[in-house]
Amino acid sequence: MSFFDEEVFFADDVAAEKGVDNDNEFTMPSGASLEAVSALSLTGRKRRKKGRLKVIAATAMITSVALIGGAMLTVLIRGRGWAANMILGGKNIEFTLPVADYPTTDISDKDEYGRYTTEGLVKAVSDTVVEIQIFKTGSGFAPSSQGSGIIISENGYIVTNAHVVNDATLGIRVVLSDGSVYDGVIIGSDNRTDIAVIKINAAGLNFATFADSDGVSLGEDVCAIGAPGGFANSITKGIVSGLHREIAAQNGDTKMECLQLDAAINPGSSGGAVFNMFGQVIAISSSKLASSNYDGIGFAITTNAAKPIIESLMENGYVKGRIRVGITFYGISKEAAASAKVEMKAGLYVVEIDESCDIADSGLKVDDIITSVDGQQVTSLTELKKLLENKAPGDTVKASVYRPSVTGSGTEFDISFKLMEDDGGLKENSLGKNA
Repeated sequence: MSFFDEEVFFADDVAAEKGVDNDNEFTMPSGASLEAVSALSLTGRKRRKKGRLKVIAATAMITSVALIGGAMLTVLIRGRGWAANMILGGKNIEFTLPVADYPTTDISDKDEYGRYTTEGLVKAVSDTVVEIQIFKTGSGFAPSSQGSGIIISENGYIVTNAHVVNDATLGIRVVLSDGSVYDGVIIGSDNRTDIAVIKINAAGLNFATFADSDGVSLGEDVCAIGAPGGFANSITKGIVSGLHREIAAQNGDTKMECLQLDAAINPGSSGGAVFNMFGQVIAISSSKLASSNYDGIGFAITTNAAKPIIESLMENGYVKGRIRVGITFYGISKEAAASAKVEMKAGLYVVEIDESCDIADSGLKVDDIITSVDGQQVTSLTELKKLLENKAPGDTVKASVYRPSVTGSGTEFDISFKLMEDDGGLKENSLGKNA
């Protein structure tokens, strides 16, 4: 018959064909009606169909259990999200990185020779370095620039770089390592050497110890502490990679003895401290001395070079004993003079005269050219400084002057004047060089 659209054979039929006795053979009783036989046959078919359904259900259940178990095992081995990754082609799984407790071993802050570890050094001296914030006209309530400084006395004297504080037209704010904030005032600033001293109204401060920088060794470990980019209490470590470097600060004209370092010195580090591993300051950082053309090269003014400048600034407000001529000028070389469209001589072309200086009464005028000093030709600030290096305030100097003329030949004459004491240092401005 075609119960499932296929020909179905029952076990009784197969057994009969093979001549096998069947204990389950059924013989219709005599007198049974055709309807009874049909009903009995239908009941047998239903029982066999029900049995097949049970087999199918059992098979489906076993298959489901196997699939679920396999999926759970896969999750344990490959992690969650494996199916989505397999479908989508990704490699991400849910993951928790194990993090161990930080070691708490008690390590000494110093070695057997008394040198600090980096961690020990930071604990001992980081509070001797401050952040300096500068406010100037037009900057509003936000700092216009910032730098670093070193506390040098318990009552609030701080050494820094001159270029850090020069633009403080509205005020100076000093932030200590503990976050305390103070107003600062300039005690003295020297542009020649890029060193300045400021003061805050505080007491009982921890202050830095300075060491004789002549004892520094090439290759010695050092740490620089400052506020590069405004990030206060920043520490960088390196070595002394060069000694006795004669470097002039940007916009300065006096070469200072410096240490060459590979420890990072960036804007904001200016005025910060360079410590040896004994916790002593051996140099003052200055980003204005750092090389812009090379990586890993920075310079810091040695303590021995800075010491007399700091002391004079604290005592006098300027570096005592320096001389000043009282003019602002451009240097004219022989080549520049020869190529000029009017008759010109090499020398110092005067663009401004300080009326408070003796040279203002010497007959010198703006646009005059000083061609020689004490009989020696001069065409630059470097040459002028060399000629006057052994002079003192009050000494008299003779100079030869050429006055150009647009209508014909210029005139030459001599002048004499007394040198004044310099209370601000030689510096470069928009007009030229001050002397």
